[in-house]
Amino acid sequence: MDSQERIKLIQDCYDQLKVNGYMFFTAISKKADSYKKGRYIDKDRYEVFEGVKLFFYDEHAIESEFKHVGLFEIEEIDESQPFFLIKCKKSNH
Repeated sequence: MDSQERIKLIQDCYDQLKVNGYMFFTAISKKADSYKKGRYIDKDRYEVFEGVKLFFYDEHAIESEFKHVGLFEIEEIDESQPFFLIKCKKSNH
């Protein structure tokens, strides 16, 4: 997804939450071996395999895209590849 599509998806998910509801996202990290591999599409976005277009995140990108939807924690996870677990909560504000 491009930037506008990602922002819309995140906001649409948040809008469906009840007050005090949580949403969790996983996002591939720029630390992944596949970062900057494949066909360049846009800043931090690559087609790593034909038809597989990925946007690679760092904490700054997460904060930018999730700060308006109750972001409260970013956790780095390294299993088969490095990624982020992004946690948001809808408050009554």
